[in-house]
Amino acid sequence: MKRLALAAAVLALFIAGPVFAWDGTDENGNSVTIESGNLVRVGQSITYHNDADANDHEATIDAINTSGGEVEIELTDDDTGYSHTLTMENT
Repeated sequence: MKRLALAAAVLALFIAGPVFAWDGTDENGNSVTIESGNLVRVGQSITYHNDADANDHEATIDAINTSGGEVEIELTDDDTGYSHTLTMENT
């Protein structure tokens, strides 16, 4: 019975994990959120929300760099081609 409870708890963590959004800032200090359900990997397209213009944006991840308590994500906006960096909280 304990194994069943442990397996259920581990499964719940894996299912609940992708539900959370990821908060950070862009290079101008504007708040951004990578929406839940995005696979944050180099080469993947993600959706993020920028509070500066109150819009969601689609972008392709070019690089991911971890330093201390931050994760820098270099990406290119799929619509404009603009390249920029998001600095996200390392959770």
